Amino acid sequence: MRSWIALFTAITFEVTGTLSLKLFSMHTPGLELIITYAFLAASYVLLSKAFRQIPVAVAFAVWEAVGLVLISGLGVLLLGEHLTPTHLLALVGLLLGATLLHRGTVGHEAQPANIPRLTTLNGEGA
Repeated sequence: MRSWIALFTAITFEVTGTLSLKLFSMHTPGLELIITYAFLAASYVLLSKAFRQIPVAVAFAVWEAVGLVLISGLGVLLLGEHLTPTHLLALVGLLLGATLLHRGTVGHEAQPANIPRLTTLNGEGA
């Protein structure tokens, strides 16, 4: 459960950081870089925490899909941007893809990678 909270908090930070690029550049140039870097760094830290329990493919797909949907929706609401039916279909497709990835991994907990030992030419361990 904590990993999902970390993931959705990471999404919130990523969306905030990305939107700050546009919002702050219109009023206070330069400030947007500091705010964006801080929020995106926090987002990646939390995303790495989510990776500990959620499979990477699922966590990253959810992070990207939900983030894009939120950024697109907030762009419409806050920035007056427009979404065409094709854009909306693409956003639905992203969410569907993330959902399918998640459903395909339910019950398959993330396991530490089984990294094979390196061997030398004569077959001994390195």
